[in-house]
Amino acid sequence: MVHTIKRWFVPLIFAGTLGSIVLFAYLLFFPGSRFYLQELCSVILGKGKARGEARFQQRLDILGKTRDILALKMLVKKTSRVLILSDRDQVLATFPIGLGRDPIGQKVRAEDGKTPEGEYFVCYKKEDSRYHLFLGLSYPSPEDASRGLGAGIITATEAEAILDAGMAKSRPPWNTALGGPFGIHGYGSDLDWTEGTIAMANSNIEEIFWNVPIGTSVTVQP
Repeated sequence: MVHTIKRWFVPLIFAGTLGSIVLFAYLLFFPGSRFYLQELCSVILGKGKARGEARFQQRLDILGKTRDILALKMLVKKTSRVLILSDRDQVLATFPIGLGRDPIGQKVRAEDGKTPEGEYFVCYKKEDSRYHLFLGLSYPSPEDASRGLGAGIITATEAEAILDAGMAKSRPPWNTALGGPFGIHGYGSDLDWTEGTIAMANSNIEEIFWNVPIGTSVTVQP
């Protein structure tokens, strides 16, 4: 019995090691597997509230700022693939981002793979997002609705509902042909892989999500 165990011990260790290497390579390189790896990290590490708040506080401490007088805003530059977080005109942080799978140009309708361009605001937060954390933005805006109505993509009733949401500073309808939900979330900025949303590393969306309030203005430039 002892000799049998010894004879199979090394092959079993080798097989286990090889299997682990194959699984790790799959998670790193196989298309689509990156999401499973990100989900695993999200489950293990949690939603990062304390981490995000601590990193943001470090930035404020370095600049001698306090939270109660901040006037935060965000600027997304699609061509540069960056999101810039500022307090008034002072840059606090610059984060790399990923965009929609067909990012060049204005978003016209749902599933076109483009990231919207225009003036928006943070209108919604979802902690239990599939993509770690989700910060909803107010697309479609009244301007988007006007274009969509003129192009015959949405109805006058839908355009009116979007206009009402814009005036009330609330979340617009995300069930029209213009698409939605639109926002900022985790799961990585290394590729343009989304349906039009803005993707960041999980650690970066943690800092944004837990420190940027509802109503913060967001400008998305080409």
